[in-house]
Amino acid sequence: MYEYPPSAGGGGQRITKFTRYLTAAGWSLHVLTAELVPGRPTDNSLLAEVAGVPVTKLPARHVAAAIARMLKPLRFARPMVAGTVAAGASAGSGVSGGQRPLSSRISRWLAVPDDALFWSKRVPAVAKRLHAEHGFSAILASGPPYSTLVAAVRAGRELGLPVVVDMRDPWVGNLHAKWPTAWHQRRFAELEREVMTAAAGVTAVSDVIAEECIEMGASGAIVIPNGFDPTDMPRWAPVEDAPLKLAFLGQFSPRLSDPSDIFVALARAREIEPRLQHATIDVLGAESPWAIEAAEQAGVADAVTFHGFKPYAEALAAVSSADAGLLILPDGPGSAGVYSGKLFDYLGMGIPVLLYGPAKGAAGKLVAGANAGLVVPFGDVDAMVRTLCELAVAKAEHRAVTAPDADVLAPFDRTKQVATLSAEIERVVRGADAR
Repeated sequence: MYEYPPSAGGGGQRITKFTRYLTAAGWSLHVLTAELVPGRPTDNSLLAEVAGVPVTKLPARHVAAAIARMLKPLRFARPMVAGTVAAGASAGSGVSGGQRPLSSRISRWLAVPDDALFWSKRVPAVAKRLHAEHGFSAILASGPPYSTLVAAVRAGRELGLPVVVDMRDPWVGNLHAKWPTAWHQRRFAELEREVMTAAAGVTAVSDVIAEECIEMGASGAIVIPNGFDPTDMPRWAPVEDAPLKLAFLGQFSPRLSDPSDIFVALARAREIEPRLQHATIDVLGAESPWAIEAAEQAGVADAVTFHGFKPYAEALAAVSSADAGLLILPDGPGSAGVYSGKLFDYLGMGIPVLLYGPAKGAAGKLVAGANAGLVVPFGDVDAMVRTLCELAVAKAEHRAVTAPDADVLAPFDRTKQVATLSAEIERVVRGADAR
């Protein structure tokens, strides 16, 4: 099983649960991954989930991180490099106004399909050695990073093993798939075609991503959406007779979850609805300086608390006391197939979802179809102002804004989802044995 070190968010949870429950289903796994990338949040509490599973780690060789280390001395010579570094941003790290760090912008020229490129080049040789020792039946790889998937199919080709690839995000349809030249864009697409045509099985978190996989050469794709583990979920228990409280689980992103409109809407709503004067937003995730600045500029810094990264269980406990879980998804190319892992954490604990995103996207359809929350069209700040006022009134009047449909949520139980994944692995193994 191949996996570049996942974040402490939805990707990390998905892979950890797959590992845990596939082992419980009788599969013997060996995880080949990377050392942690310095500076990225980690949740060591996840290790207990997969205790006893053998793991081989290779140096991450993360391209953007390596460039950031080389650029670090420029921080102390900022006046000399003012034309190189974005105003207000430190060289190699941080963002200003949501701009991508300089290290990431440079890495886009060097690393296709992503920053795990050089890590992935060592994978086939290490996989060959491990296969000689353990005798694997199949390879399971999850991405992004997409380099993990490229490494998996190349190792599978060399070892004669079937490969199942798990797609957590679109590839060519990814919101971040903006490259500096036509060659980079073409190469990015070529690598997806290589993976999809070589894979014996493909799983994807949404119908949109599954369709892309088939268009790029996969013989088929099974949808296994993100989900939740009921045993992890605290019960939603909002504080009664208290001001409205929203919670955001994760890290704000300038491209994927920019909270600026939410902050502006809250400032305007506080002028209209007295019951919002003491409303709050708790942010449970790594701090983003530009997001803190956005709250200050909107005039709601007193209402927004950035708690920083917290272990998964601690973060969930904090969210469970809020009145709604905030989810922000932009409306643009590549967004239709995006769910976001935090959506399923919200669904699992039963907290109403406040989605600021496309109503016709995968997340919007799920929230509306499950009666699991409210969907405000991305970009419609006026609608968000009205919705915040409605939530404050409903809270004051002790009225529930939603009543989630348990039957709709049942397929997102991870213990059931892994059974589907296990059956797909069995299918490709049988197919390989028959050849």
